[in-house]
Amino acid sequence: MLRLDNTLEEIIFKLVPGLREKEEQQELEFWKKNQPKANGQAESLRCQRLGLPDVGGDGGDGGGDDDGDDGGDDDYHRSDPQIAICLDCLRNTGQSGESTVTDLMKRFIRCSSRVTVGTIKKFLSLKLKLPSSYELDVLCNGEIMGRDHTLEFIYMTRWRLHGENTYPMVLEYRPRIDFG
Repeated sequence: MLRLDNTLEEIIFKLVPGLREKEEQQELEFWKKNQPKANGQAESLRCQRLGLPDVGGDGGDGGGDDDGDDGGDDDYHRSDPQIAICLDCLRNTGQSGESTVTDLMKRFIRCSSRVTVGTIKKFLSLKLKLPSSYELDVLCNGEIMGRDHTLEFIYMTRWRLHGENTYPMVLEYRPRIDFG
C-alpha cells in the first residue's frame, strides 16, 4: 500500500537544502502547464496550500504573511491518506421494535484513514437524527469494531477482500445489543 509519508518527507527536506522550494516550484509549473483554465479557483487553492502568492491576481490571502504552518486549520485532514467506505444498515437484529436506524441517503464516504469508529458513530447519529442516548455498533465482517479503531487499522487487519468487491471497504451499523 503506497501512501505519502509526511515524516520521511520532512526529514529529507531538512537534509537536502532547497529541495522543498524546488519541488513546490516544479509542482506549480506542472499545474500551470497542465491545468485547464476553466477552473480558476483550483489554481488559487493550490497556491494557498503551497503557501505561495496567488498568481490569479484577485488579491486573496494566498500566503502573504508567513505565520508558520497555520494552513492546517483549513485542511480538514484532506492531506491525510484517504479511504473510501460504504456504510450499510444491518437490519436483521432480531428486535421487532427497532425502526429508528435506517439507511443513509448517501452510503459512500471518502474520508481520512485516521478517522476512528467513534467519529463514524457520531456521524451516523447526526445523519440519522438519533437521540444522544442511542448507541450504535459498527461492524466489519460481522465483528464489532472498538471505538478507538482507525479506518486504516480496520482496513489492514479486519477487512477481507471479497472477489470483485474489494473497494470500498464496507462497514455495517446497527443498534447496540445489550447481552447483560
